[in-house]
Amino acid sequence: MLNGSALVTFSIREPYETGLRLVRAALMRHGLLAPARLDVALRIKQELGVGVAPCTILFVDDPTLLLEGIVFHRGAALGIPQPVVVSGNDRYTEVLVRSAKSLVTGGFPASVQDPILQLQERIVRSMESVAEKEDAPMLVNF
Repeated sequence: MLNGSALVTFSIREPYETGLRLVRAALMRHGLLAPARLDVALRIKQELGVGVAPCTILFVDDPTLLLEGIVFHRGAALGIPQPVVVSGNDRYTEVLVRSAKSLVTGGFPASVQDPILQLQERIVRSMESVAEKEDAPMLVNF
């Protein structure tokens, strides 16, 4: 289970749909792509018939960093792309990103840590451009 030090949390004082658009635009401005996404709320609704607050996982990468990482070790693909969780309600959006500390202690070989950490730093910088960084995860029940 991830603890507070394993996550970097951001808040956007906008409804979920607006917050998600802001997150995607910020990533693009920083040269990052989200080639895959998982609508967690929709999946839970379809698979289990349970309604939950909106939650999307964006799988964020930079193809150049992915190439750099897998040249040295195929296991880099476990760290690139990186998941970015966007959840919220009609007033507020929360964004969760893995911390650099959790990535360094995550068992990745030293040869691939640089591209993985570069990606994480760029994700954090992009979120800082549209959101407020929180001291600890809010993990609010929406």
